[in-house]
Amino acid sequence: MKSLKMKVAAVAITAVAVIGGSMAYALWSSTGLGSGNAKALGAVDVTVTAATGAADLYPGFADGDVHFTLTNTNPYAIDFASMAPGTITSSDETNCPASNLTVDTVASGLGLSVAANASNVANSIPDVVTLDSDAPNGCQDVTFTIALTLTGSQA
Repeated sequence: MKSLKMKVAAVAITAVAVIGGSMAYALWSSTGLGSGNAKALGAVDVTVTAATGAADLYPGFADGDVHFTLTNTNPYAIDFASMAPGTITSSDETNCPASNLTVDTVASGLGLSVAANASNVANSIPDVVTLDSDAPNGCQDVTFTIALTLTGSQA
């Protein structure tokens, strides 16, 4: 009787092993094929806004400063290396035409930075504005607005 029980147990164990092995063998493997996307954002221009700084101009003075604020809505900081002045306007064109003012270009080495997501950060570029030596009395207390193009890259 013992050997019959052992034979039945051996057959049962073999059957379980075969069925279990068949089940494992019946599971199919698979792979995933295709593609995914990643997209670069587009850089947003930094906003340069004229700001009032200390009055430092007088006839013949060649080291005046230009004052402005920067707003950078990009998620990264930007370092500006150069500045080019554009159109200059006068708050009193009749008594002190904008032609009385000149602004030097800063071709390289400006070293002006603005942080990521920064708003209205006060800045200035020193020693680039000159008021003509023959500027009329009408230039007293006049504000000049200077269009600026700053060029730089991600910090």
